Amino acid sequence: MPQKKVLILFGPTASGKSNLALKVSSNVDATIINADSLQIYKNLRILTSRPTVEDEKKVAHKLYGVMDGVDNCSVAYWLELVKKEIQKCWDRNKLPIVVGGTGMYLKALMEGISEIPSIPNSIKLETEEILKKNNLDYLYNEIFKVNQQTRINKQDRQRIVRAFNVLKSTGKTIEEWQKTNKRIFEEVHFERYLPQREREDLYKISEKRFDEMLRQGAIQEVKKLLEHDFNSKNSIMKAIGVREIQRYLKNEISKEECIDLSKKNTRNYIKRQLTWIRGNNISSNIDIKKYI
Repeated sequence: MPQKKVLILFGPTASGKSNLALKVSSNVDATIINADSLQIYKNLRILTSRPTVEDEKKVAHKLYGVMDGVDNCSVAYWLELVKKEIQKCWDRNKLPIVVGGTGMYLKALMEGISEIPSIPNSIKLETEEILKKNNLDYLYNEIFKVNQQTRINKQDRQRIVRAFNVLKSTGKTIEEWQKTNKRIFEEVHFERYLPQREREDLYKISEKRFDEMLRQGAIQEVKKLLEHDFNSKNSIMKAIGVREIQRYLKNEISKEECIDLSKKNTRNYIKRQLTWIRGNNISSNIDIKKYI
């Protein structure tokens, strides 16, 4: 029996993953499955660069716009969803093409996730207080004292806070927990392809894309979003452009400042994505020409 496989198209914002997925699916019987932590929400199509309605008609797209922004999609929940969609593809002899730039989704898909106990709110609040009194370096150094081999980036606030909370709550490093990862598939070949573009090119493309988002109605999209009772802890509010446009709508900044800030934050996000890819040694293991 042929080995089951999944094609992963992964890379930073503006690297051309979605267009490449469409190109591949025009040559093979495939389903495109979302691995972007913001494109999973139905409330923001424009600002998250979700595939267009026209593109979704060309080939089956799964896990795009399937959740409401009031809910937060954890890695574990996404794994449950993606496992079902991949299995459906195999049952129908289709190639699952997993497309996105959310690194934690990719790692979880390929390596599984550990069953770390829930962190008590008291620990989380205590960490927030420590951060207020100190800084991110303090938390990182506390982690480093216990594990000098930690691969967490010193600038990655989310991962540092998470690792610190796990350490305080369980007495074990997050790396120790990760050694007990449970994979969702035991026998599967993950084919990976990362479209290659220079960083400066990614910056230019993303800036042009934001201008196009504005022309498509991004400001109106945020206005509609703000009619809902979302708060800063809802993942959807972290999409680049939401807070910037919100500040513009409140007359806190000019439209030009809103645009400049959104583009700057996008560049910073791309930089973090590239750093994550290098730090986790993620690279292509196939020549995509076999599909196109």
